[in-house]
Amino acid sequence: MVTVPMPEPAVAPEETVVTVRIPAAVERLATLRALAVATAVAAGFGARESGEVRDALYRIAEALLTRTVPGSAVDGTLTARTGTVLVRLRAVTRAGPIPRYTVGAATPSLAHSAAAFRAPFDGAAGGHPTVVDLGWTRPE
Repeated sequence: MVTVPMPEPAVAPEETVVTVRIPAAVERLATLRALAVATAVAAGFGARESGEVRDALYRIAEALLTRTVPGSAVDGTLTARTGTVLVRLRAVTRAGPIPRYTVGAATPSLAHSAAAFRAPFDGAAGGHPTVVDLGWTRPE
């Protein structure tokens, strides 16, 4: 199994941080969906907003998983701050375009951000280290 190392994040007193490593298999996305809802609730999101975050994260993670190196894992860090959810996903991906992440269409009631970065091919990892950063904020 090939993984991308993740440093331990510093946690402020007003934050809840969850780290997870799942095998890069679509059937394991249920774990990520459940953690997305729990993180959104910890950030003070309501049921509808939490569902929007869950669904958007599912679509993005599914797109990432279809490009991972076989036998690898996806590492995730989900952070809740009052009114904000931040997610960082890391994986080793095969060659090809990074999918365009359409976070906004899935989260109409939340302000959102998304960015993806794929490093050059890493022979030791067997693919391209890839990072996807996502964020959702409740409007004031």
